[in-house]
Parts: sequence; C-alpha cells; structure tokens
Amino acid sequence: MNIFLQWIGFLGLFASLTLAGPECPNTLAFYNPNERTTCYNATWFILPVPRASAQALAKFPLLNPPFNDPTIFPTGFPPNTHPVVVSTGYQNDIRMGNLQIEALLSASVYIPYTDYLRDGRTPFQTAVQNYIGGDNEDEIRAFIESLIPAGVGTIGGSTIFPATFDPEDNAYAPIASNPNQFTARVQQVIIPNPLSGPEVKPEAFDLTFSSTSAPLYTQKTFTRLINQPIILNNLLLCQRNLYYFNESFAEPQLRTGDVTVYAPPAGALPRQIAGRYTGQGGFSASGQMVGYFQESCASAAAKTDPAALG
Repeated sequence: MNIFLQWIGFLGLFASLTLAGPECPNTLAFYNPNERTTCYNATWFILPVPRASAQALAKFPLLNPPFNDPTIFPTGFPPNTHPVVVSTGYQNDIRMGNLQIEALLSASVYIPYTDYLRDGRTPFQTAVQNYIGGDNEDEIRAFIESLIPAGVGTIGGSTIFPATFDPEDNAYAPIASNPNQFTARVQQVIIPNPLSGPEVKPEAFDLTFSSTSAPLYTQKTFTRLINQPIILNNLLLCQRNLYYFNESFAEPQLRTGDVTVYAPPAGALPRQIAGRYTGQGGFSASGQMVGYFQESCASAAAKTDPAALG
C-alpha cells in the first residue's frame, strides 16, 4: 500500500474529530484525483543567508541565482548571500482520491537554487527542515494528529517534525495593538506536556509582517523559488509540490517584515541560518497545491509545469 495512503487512512481517524473552519477550497482535486492536493494559505519569506552557510547545509553545489533578472529580483540581492525560504501556513481540504483530511498546519525551510544535476542551470530545493501540526486547540490532540504524517513523511523521504503553531487554527494572526500587522510562530515539539510541564519545545522561527507598497520582490520571485523540485532525503529521488495562485480567492499580498530563526540550545534550526532578519520581503496567498509522487530528479525538473512558475 502506498505510504501516503497509509498516512491518510490513519490520520483520517483523528482529523474527523477536528472542527476547524475551512480557509480556502481545494479546486484541483477534481483534475488530479490520484495526487495529493490542498489549498494552502501560507506566508513565505526570503532570507539572505551567507552563501558559505547555505552551501554548508546543501548537499550539492549551489547555483548562482538570477539576481540580475529584474522580474525575479527587482532590487537585486545582498552580495555574498544566498536565498533561503521559510514558510508557514494552513493546509485546508487535503485530498487524494476518496480520502480526505480536513486541515493541517505546516512549515518549512528550504534552500532553492541547488544544483542537483550539476549541469549549472537546473534549480532544485534542499530541505533544511519541515514541520507539521494538527489543527486543534488541544495541544495534546494536535500533537497526536501530527505524529502519523510526520513519521510517514520521513519514511517517504521528507524529514518532518511535529510542531505547535501560533495561531493554532489559522495561517497567521493580527497583532492586538496593530491589526494591520501579523504574526506567526513555529515550535518543534519534542516532549509535549501542556498540563503540568515541563515541555521541550525549541523555537523554530517566527514572523512579524505587514503588507507593503514597496516590495523587495514580485509574486514571480516566489513562484519561481517555491516551485523548484525538492530533493528527498535519500538523495536519489525528488518530488514536485506545485503551487498555483490563479483563483479569485488567492488574495496574494507582498509583505515586508522580520523573521527570527532559532538555533540550539533554545532553538531547533541549524546555526548556519539562525539570526534575526529585519526588513525582509515576503508573500502571502492562498495557493492550490498539487503534490506528486517521488520520481527521478531529472524527471521532476522536466515535468515542472511552466504555468506554476509564473
């Protein structure tokens, strides 16, 4: 039985008890009945990480991103740095065939423009970390809901850790003192114990952001970076997770904000990318996502839909 089907089947028992309201409808399931589809309401931010630090985390050489292309990097990019993409959001109406999960929260850190094929031109993403959490205000229940997809995803080639999210039932939340500013927070869960403590929940990253009329990037920047094939842990296969933002309810917004990435001992992410990144560029939208099965990396690159790239 396919690993993903096992995950869906088991997790459905927990998801059926979750009562979160929908964020956005899944419009691609009808056209992709055998693939994993969802509507992902998310925020992505691009961080300028020292190139040597990004290279230390990537398992293959890094490409030179097209910093001179004004349609992708309209303001250029800081010298001697490489883009790293962090994201967090709410997956709604997750489907594959007749199987369905109501919602999950997820977050990730990726290094785009990795030269897996060593051809000097075809970009891939190196996964630094992936997180997943249940859509449930009860922290223990949310943790249980995250265990099956985290474990199965890791077996399938994408290391995924259980996490808690703030907010626990939405992609992000307004700050009380300024409703035009938003925040989101991700913590890796190692030992949950919300009732009596102590808990072991190192910080992963948090975002504070707002919309901007002077963005650092364009929507095309993000579609080009986040739609690159992902190199799986076995380093032999890749996966396409393609995002489309062409629905009327996508509501794309270019953002500006601050991102804090935490490293041990109090944090969960590698020291090479840890730090406080202020005044960075981001993108929020509700995107239709199609996740394909594992395939050769050359095939994943060749089959990446140009319509998703923008």
